[in-house]
Amino acid sequence: MRTADDHGRSGARPAPGPADRLRRSAARWEDLLSVGLGLLVAIGLVLAWLVGTAAYGAVAERGAAEHSERAATEAVITERAAPIGDLQAGMQAVTVRWTAPDGTERTDRTSTPGLHEVGDRITVWVGPGGTLTTPPATAEDAVTVGFGAGFMTVLLWGVLVLGAGFLAFRWTAGRFARAWELDWAGVEPQWTGRRAG
Repeated sequence: MRTADDHGRSGARPAPGPADRLRRSAARWEDLLSVGLGLLVAIGLVLAWLVGTAAYGAVAERGAAEHSERAATEAVITERAAPIGDLQAGMQAVTVRWTAPDGTERTDRTSTPGLHEVGDRITVWVGPGGTLTTPPATAEDAVTVGFGAGFMTVLLWGVLVLGAGFLAFRWTAGRFARAWELDWAGVEPQWTGRRAG
């Protein structure tokens, strides 16, 4: 009986040998692994979005709380706390004087961006007790932290998925190589005329 797959051969199709079974099994595993890795990539993207959104929300919430506790006030620079040549990342150390919410005058050191002269007025942030504090977190801070958290999640998840894919496909490649060895063991004596020992 001739079938369309026999390409001119007649008779029953030979039963698949160990090499064929191994090759088909490895091919099925590769298909499953491809689908699984694709799902892991999708999960990683969703996870990165969730982590980035959570980080953004946390910083935005902290910024809102800090805005309610801190107040911007005007201060006068009374002296430079460090020489101009000692500017660190564009920040100048200065001594400032400001009026606290209770009406008392305060003096303290702080850092401010840019280059200022004695007598210049700058904006500083004070806490509930009228002492200097850092500015509250801004919306830009929240975006930066959220993006960074999402990016790091994608990066770490990607390394894990690539590592898993490398190991998995290395395993299937070993199965394909073993199938080839079985095929060669059956053909090599006929090609070389060497008898199997």
